Amino acid sequence: MTNDFQFTRLRDDQKQRIATLREAIGLTASARETWLFVSPHDDDLVIGAGLWMQAAVREGIDVRVLVVTDGRMGYCTLQQRDHIAEIRQRETFESFELLGIGREQIAWVGYPDGGLHNLQGRRKARPDDEVKPIEGYVGLSNAFTYHLRRTRAARVFVPTFSDLHPDHQIVHNEMMICLFHAAGAIWPELGKPLADVPKVYELAIYCDFPQPPQLEVRADEAAFETKLRGIAAYRSQLQIERIVENIRTAGPYEYLRELNFRFYSPENHKSAFA
Repeated sequence: MTNDFQFTRLRDDQKQRIATLREAIGLTASARETWLFVSPHDDDLVIGAGLWMQAAVREGIDVRVLVVTDGRMGYCTLQQRDHIAEIRQRETFESFELLGIGREQIAWVGYPDGGLHNLQGRRKARPDDEVKPIEGYVGLSNAFTYHLRRTRAARVFVPTFSDLHPDHQIVHNEMMICLFHAAGAIWPELGKPLADVPKVYELAIYCDFPQPPQLEVRADEAAFETKLRGIAAYRSQLQIERIVENIRTAGPYEYLRELNFRFYSPENHKSAFA
């Protein structure tokens, strides 16, 4: 086991320094899990979780990536405009390969960048839809329920809902309700229901967490430089060099906020009023 990463957990205002990702996240040494990292745009995850994903790969976690949008609004020159989606897909493969994540571990929903507000929920596909249906339906609730059941992920990582980007907010909200859908019996054509609701972690991409995170990872220079190269792979995004320099200045740190996702029951609150 290498010592490329150091972990710290905050619990009851106490700092716990932890040697391994498995211990930090509460996973036994022999356990095998799939983790699903959900990215509204192709470059979001390497910015917010490039170190966490490298650490997971080193620990033998089955890392899966779901990119929601096609990047069509990310063109920075007029020459890019008609081909930017294809360009960014190639850049995505390059970026994630640097992190140790192969093409077969990446899936795309393929919904239009900047157009997720029209694809919330679930509805029957129409002949004029420009997006690809799954089992005859379109919508983020349909796609997320399908991919949660397909990957059988035990843990899901998604940008925080406090991010100001509308695509990030919509992805977060739709994913949260789909945890409920995926563990239920609804829409059986999308796959076998999950036995347990996955644990959920928030990432910060552009905006800060609404409440302090509980987990920190600190990487060594090699892992940090790998993350920076992964970000720089999105060279079609002409502002990417500034993002790289901002992250370089901040140092080799990333954070996670664990969400206490649970179903409602009166039992949750009876003791407080007893």
